[in-house]
Amino acid sequence: MDAGKEAAANLTASAKAGMEKTKATTDEKVYIYIYIYMVMELMKAKDPVQKEVATKKKEARITQANVEEKAAHARNAATKVAGNVASALPGHDAGH
Repeated sequence: MDAGKEAAANLTASAKAGMEKTKATTDEKVYIYIYIYMVMELMKAKDPVQKEVATKKKEARITQANVEEKAAHARNAATKVAGNVASALPGHDAGH
């Protein structure tokens, strides 16, 4: 994999991770707002336990997105190295 392809693949992985982080944050807020609305309608109070659950879920999703992003970057780098090694073998055109 040449540097341009690796950079594009890394950009894609970063974008996907960023979208997942945004979705996790948005989901947390939506769940909190829905929950608060329901609780406020029923009891006119909010439950800090439910908010904590939503926050933990958001943090887990963000962590998972970061792990997947780093794994994608590592795979892209490994693919680049494997491509460089293969092109250096006899019978392969090193100049592409």
